Amino acid sequence: MKILIATAALLLCLHAGAQKAPVFLYAGQSNADGREFVQNLPDYMKVGTSPYNPYTHLQYASICGTPTAQTFGQRTLEVGTRYAFCDVANYWIDQATSKDFYAIKCAYGGTAIAPGVTAEKLPIWYADSEWMKTHYAYKGDDLTQEAYKNYNSLTKNLTEGFASLVEGTLSKVSEGYDVKAIMWHQGESDRNAAASYYDNFKTMIAYMRQAIYDVTGDEKDLTLPFIFGTICHNSTQYNATVEKAQLQVAKDVPNVYYIDMSDVTLRSDNLHFDGPATEYLGKQMYNKLVELGLVDGKPVEAVKPRPDSNTDIEVEAERQWDFTKAWSNESVNQLKADAQWAELKSWGYRYSGSWSAATELQTSAGYKFPETEGLFFRANANRATIDPGKNIGLYSTGIYLIIPKVKPGQYITIEAVTANGSKERGITFDTMCEPYLDCIQGGTASYSRQKNVWWYRDTFTEPQDMTFCVINGGIFIYKVMVSDASPISTSGISPDTATPHPACLYTLSGLQASPSHKGIYICEGKKIVRKD
Repeated sequence: MKILIATAALLLCLHAGAQKAPVFLYAGQSNADGREFVQNLPDYMKVGTSPYNPYTHLQYASICGTPTAQTFGQRTLEVGTRYAFCDVANYWIDQATSKDFYAIKCAYGGTAIAPGVTAEKLPIWYADSEWMKTHYAYKGDDLTQEAYKNYNSLTKNLTEGFASLVEGTLSKVSEGYDVKAIMWHQGESDRNAAASYYDNFKTMIAYMRQAIYDVTGDEKDLTLPFIFGTICHNSTQYNATVEKAQLQVAKDVPNVYYIDMSDVTLRSDNLHFDGPATEYLGKQMYNKLVELGLVDGKPVEAVKPRPDSNTDIEVEAERQWDFTKAWSNESVNQLKADAQWAELKSWGYRYSGSWSAATELQTSAGYKFPETEGLFFRANANRATIDPGKNIGLYSTGIYLIIPKVKPGQYITIEAVTANGSKERGITFDTMCEPYLDCIQGGTASYSRQKNVWWYRDTFTEPQDMTFCVINGGIFIYKVMVSDASPISTSGISPDTATPHPACLYTLSGLQASPSHKGIYICEGKKIVRKD
C-alpha cells in the first residue's frame, strides 16, 4: 500500500513539474488570414518541394466556420495558396521548442468588429453582452436558412472552437496544456465605425479572455496576453481613429501589446501585407512571445520592410494644406447645419450645389472653411465632399482644384487615393496647364494611394494658377503642397545637356514630353536632367 501511495505521489510530482503543452491562438481579418502567396515564402521555410512542411512540432487547427472541430492536424504550405504571419511565427516557435505545441486559427477577410458596416452575409467580431445573447458561433457561409441567420459571431467561433478542441484533444495531453497568447490583426473594416472601435475592441478582448478562462479555470487567462499588429498608413483602408483606438487599448488594458506596422510594404493592392511585411509581423509576434517569457527561445532578427523612400525627401512648404488634421468645431458644425452639405455614412458631407466660378470651399451661407483657405474649386452639382480630419473628395468629371499663383520653378505635390470603383482613377492637370507643367511622379490613373508631383517649368517668368482634375472618377485628397524644392530626390540622375533635343523624352510617370523644356526625363532608358 505504501509503495502504491509513493508511486502515485511521484507521478503527481512529475506531472506538476512537466512543462505543459503551449497553445497559441491567431485571429482577425484578411492580413491574419493571409494574402501573400506561398511561392513568396522566406527561403528558410521552403523545406523540400511544395507542399512545404517546415514544422516538426506544430499541431494546427484552422477553425473558421467549424467551431465544433476537436482534432489538430499538420500545416502544409502549397504553391498557389496563401500564408499569413501566423505561419512565420509558428515556424520560429517550432525552432525554439523540442516538443509539440498547438496553434488555433480563426480568421476571415473583410470582417469588422462593429455590426452594420460590412455586407450582411459576413460574420463579425462584435462581443456586446446583449448582442451575444441572441447570436451564435459562425458555422460557415452555407448557413443561409432563416434559422441560422444569427450564426455570425466570429468571437464565439474562436472561443467555442477552442473549447471543443480542449474537449477533443487538449484535455487528453498527458502533461496538460497552457494557453500562451492571442495574436491578432484587424481593423480595416471598422473604418466606417471608427468612433466605436475603442469600446468594441476592448469588449471583444475581455470576452475572449473570460471565455478561455471559463474553459481552463486558470486565473492568468483573465489577463491572457493579447498581441496585435497595427494597420499600415499606406493601406487604402487605413483609418487614423481606428489606429488611435488600438494604441489606447494597448495603453489602458493590461497585457495588451502592439507591433507597429504603420510603414511596412504592401502588395500591389495597397491593402494587404506583402511577403517581407508578413514575415516581419510573424517574427515580431514571436519576439514578443520570447520577451514575455511565453516561449523559451532567443529573439530573431526582424528588419522592417519599408517602401522605397529614396525618392522622397522632406522639403519646406511655401503653402500646404493637410486635410487629415482635425478640423475646427466651427467648421464641422457649419457642415452639419447646412442642408446643402448632406451627411453621408462613408464620405463625410457631400455638397449638392455647384460653383460655376472658382471659389474657396464654403457653405451655402458663405462660411469659408479655414482648413481649405487659399485653394479654389469649380464644380458641377454633387461633385465635392468633405470628410473632416480625413480628406476632400473630388467626384467624376466636372470638378476642378485650382492652386493660385504658382511660381516658375516651384513643385506641386498632391497626395491622393482612389475612391472605390471599377475604373483606375487618379488626378492630373487640366489641358490648359500642359504648356507649364511637367509630371515628375504619379499623375496617372491608379488604384493605389500615391504622391503626385508636378514641376512648373522655370522657362516661364510669371506666376500661374494651376488647375487639376480627376481621371475616370472619384478620388480622395489628403494633402496639397507647393514648395520651392523638389520633394523627389534627383540623386543619381546626371545632367545631360549634351543630348541636344532627343526625339523621345518621357516624364518619370511614363508620359511623352516636349523636348523643348527643362525637367527630369527618361531618354533611351536613362534618367536625364535637361537644363538648357
